[in-house]
Amino acid sequence: MPSTPEPAELAVSRAGAVVQDANFADSVFVSGLQGPTTMTFAPDGRLFVSEKNGSLRIVENGRLLPTPFVTLAVDNDNERGLMGVAFDPNFASNHYLYVYYTSIDGSIHNRVSRFTANGNVAVPGSELVLADLPTLDAANHNGGAVRFGLDGKLYVSAGDNAVSSNSQSLNTPLGKLLRFNPDGSIPTDNPFYATATGLAKATWAMGLRNPFTFDVQPGTGTLFINDVGEGGWEEINRGQAGANYGWPMTEGYFTNRPGLTQPFFAYPHGSGTAAGNCIAGGAFYNPPIPAFPSAYVGQYFYADYTNNWISRIDPSSGATSLFATAAPGPVDLDVGPDGALYYLARGAGQVGRIAYTASLPPSIAQQPASTLVSVGTPATFTVSASGEPPLTYRWQRNGVDIAGATSPSYVLNAAQLADSGARFRVVVTNGLGSTTSAEAVLTVTSNKPPVATIATPGAGATYTAATNLVFSGSASDVEDGALPPSSMTWNITFHHDTHTHPAMSDTTGIASGSWPIPSVGESSANVWYRLRLTVRDSIGLTHTTYRDVLPVTVPLRVTSLPSGLQVMMDGQPFAAPHDTTGVVGVIRSVGVNSPQYANGRFWAFSSWSDGGAQSHNFTTPGSAATYTATFVETSGGSCYRIQSERSDKWLTVDTAGKVVAGSTTQAGGQIFQLVPNGTRYKLKGSGDAFLAVVTNQLAMSASFASGESFTQLPCGYGGRNRVGFQASAGSAPHWKETTSGGPIQSGDGGNGGACNPNDAGAWEGFYLEPAICPDGTTGPVCGNGTVESGEQCDDGNTQSGDGCDATCHTETSGAGCFRIQSERSDKWLTVDGAGKVAAISTTQTGGEVFELVTSGARYKLKGASGAYLAVVADQLTVSATLNTAEPFTRYDCGTYGGRNRYGFESSTGTARNWKEVTLGTPIQSGNGGNGGICNPTDGGAWEAFYLEPATCPAAGR
Repeated sequence: MPSTPEPAELAVSRAGAVVQDANFADSVFVSGLQGPTTMTFAPDGRLFVSEKNGSLRIVENGRLLPTPFVTLAVDNDNERGLMGVAFDPNFASNHYLYVYYTSIDGSIHNRVSRFTANGNVAVPGSELVLADLPTLDAANHNGGAVRFGLDGKLYVSAGDNAVSSNSQSLNTPLGKLLRFNPDGSIPTDNPFYATATGLAKATWAMGLRNPFTFDVQPGTGTLFINDVGEGGWEEINRGQAGANYGWPMTEGYFTNRPGLTQPFFAYPHGSGTAAGNCIAGGAFYNPPIPAFPSAYVGQYFYADYTNNWISRIDPSSGATSLFATAAPGPVDLDVGPDGALYYLARGAGQVGRIAYTASLPPSIAQQPASTLVSVGTPATFTVSASGEPPLTYRWQRNGVDIAGATSPSYVLNAAQLADSGARFRVVVTNGLGSTTSAEAVLTVTSNKPPVATIATPGAGATYTAATNLVFSGSASDVEDGALPPSSMTWNITFHHDTHTHPAMSDTTGIASGSWPIPSVGESSANVWYRLRLTVRDSIGLTHTTYRDVLPVTVPLRVTSLPSGLQVMMDGQPFAAPHDTTGVVGVIRSVGVNSPQYANGRFWAFSSWSDGGAQSHNFTTPGSAATYTATFVETSGGSCYRIQSERSDKWLTVDTAGKVVAGSTTQAGGQIFQLVPNGTRYKLKGSGDAFLAVVTNQLAMSASFASGESFTQLPCGYGGRNRVGFQASAGSAPHWKETTSGGPIQSGDGGNGGACNPNDAGAWEGFYLEPAICPDGTTGPVCGNGTVESGEQCDDGNTQSGDGCDATCHTETSGAGCFRIQSERSDKWLTVDGAGKVAAISTTQTGGEVFELVTSGARYKLKGASGAYLAVVADQLTVSATLNTAEPFTRYDCGTYGGRNRYGFESSTGTARNWKEVTLGTPIQSGNGGNGGICNPTDGGAWEAFYLEPATCPAAGR
């Protein structure tokens, strides 16, 4: 598992990219960076480089300035730290720049802030915090790039924090590309502004894992997002407002995933230059004055950190071409004002510069450095030069040519005391001229290098997560004797497969210590930690040793009963059984979607073998374990033939698989089974085909997993079941027969008009006529929320016996648990210290969990404490028993922004409907609302509330 051992003494790394075209040359632009993460050129040509430790460094006129622009207090564990910088489009006048870093203010979280520049330093006290992202659990998957779009908005990439479900949740900004106004406010035209909560309203695109870098093309505004993959693929995603790139449901290219956006380009994991493991840099080549040939203009350059290559892709055709190899750990790319391509070499702590050198004489970017070595050890001198190829090198010692020394580096294999004081330089020549480097002086000492010794952990040591990696060691020197702790520097690196992540940064001045091994983060088992100890003696000689600490692993299996259903491991779907390996102590997650369709049957989740909820975390145990999800067969839902109100014809499926209103008789219509999927429905046709939206047309082309979930909207009845259907995507997602006899449209077929057959611009109502399902089951089915012919339901009494309640839901002791959000204030209902219910929580997780207990045709609401909701002095109060609790009528207020809205009405009072009369105070019922229905813009109307499903506090229901 561990990689090739390192040499005892670490040589100085250098930029050394090998460009495929000989007319380009790589050179070192600047060295001496500590853990660089990203870089950005200022409009005035200075280069700003973010260092992981919180320092924002400036390179001016090719020189790294000693004083940072600003030094931030950051948590730099693992992938945390200072990760991004961007300049305001009006920087020349307002001097604003924006940074993304891991703040330790209050809690450990990522933050976006604005600073004001005063020359080469930030104005003291000028930090303006624009956004504080949620508190971090894991130390990886932070994202961190910031860029301005051509629309003047600030775009920010946020990783999923190693919790894959974050990427698909509109209750968190994690796993997203975010879009802000320059002052940190959220634009109201963001695609999810109306449906997301809190800071997630800034979401511009979702379904991302770890978008470490992205770039915006000058002139066109094209935005490419580099998303670091998990199991098999690295992605370049073309930025689109409202796009969902599919993580964790999919990675790389996919089929049959309606509503998800394919990557523009993806390359597989592996070795070589056609594969990689970490896409970490990207830049469009569109400088004000191009210095590369015209074939490169408009191309997108991207880099892989682990395989050390840089490639380019045509944004129009998708054609790719390898550009350079052997770039030491490139984490970012940028195009300079001089038209050269710059890359940030994390592995070398340098910025490399790749320039087009045709017709240029040689120039030296990195001079050979003076060096101190112990007698008998090698001494190496290196130069970095550019110019029209071919370049020739001629090393000299004390002004005299050294025979055979014709490479960019010269090595004196075994330096002797007589070599001390020798001066070394190199003459670089091409067909247009020559240049001579500065001289470097060699110092040779008879002193021996010190010796570093790691005492603990011992050879063969192992670890489990959520423990401490305890280390200790010593340092000795022939001349100095035992060296003090001040001579010792420790470092821990986390290795994953073929690449690394920083763990504990360089720590000097201790002989022993410990570092907490996290339990949240990377879930793979092909990992280990490398502990390094470097010691330095009194004259500057060093020695480094290291010790690898391997994980304790166990086999894990996730399966289903019956076998073959879909299970999720760490948010990714697999066909059961799925076998994997886990590191003991690491927190993992399992889950299932319910219902599922397999082998011609529908299955509903029943339980997990470990007693956990449908989706839940577990700590990897110390021995092999199997997690089994048990399902029970379910009816799936009622079957219908569907009639278009506009044309009076019945829906059928044509030879191309499109859904059209083509049958003049009910008997000729397609039978559709409406399968409940949460609060929405998937529609099953003949065989195993499910309904999807393909190029804005209804098509029978999906599996159950990839089928579209439609919201069913009441359109009024008139004695018949008349409804509208709404997809989850598209600018006008409602069903409509736009062209008579043509495929039913969804995505651009309808508009905001509701169910109006006389309005050609409105979306359409359809009639549902019950039918026998093709598999022979007798429909209709109790539990679909509709009272249908032949179906027995309660009529408002509280007696059980027929299995259905008054609104034809499956009869149960409770109708589920929910957190409830006020539409008027956008906050979540909580119970204050006086037991009053008020909308005061800004986060969903801070809201009270209420269980809706059926009471005839109405509901009683049970709080987390076990007490029930009553109306006391016209205010909602959690103070009653089941017998004394108020029964509330729940009204369907329709759908807004893709979410279901409800109103509640008590049985007493002159204005009995719930309403947040005064923001932040107890919810009123009795005098709080009036006859106005669910109108958030009408201050006199009673209010609608959003119900978000939650796990019940008791018994984990």
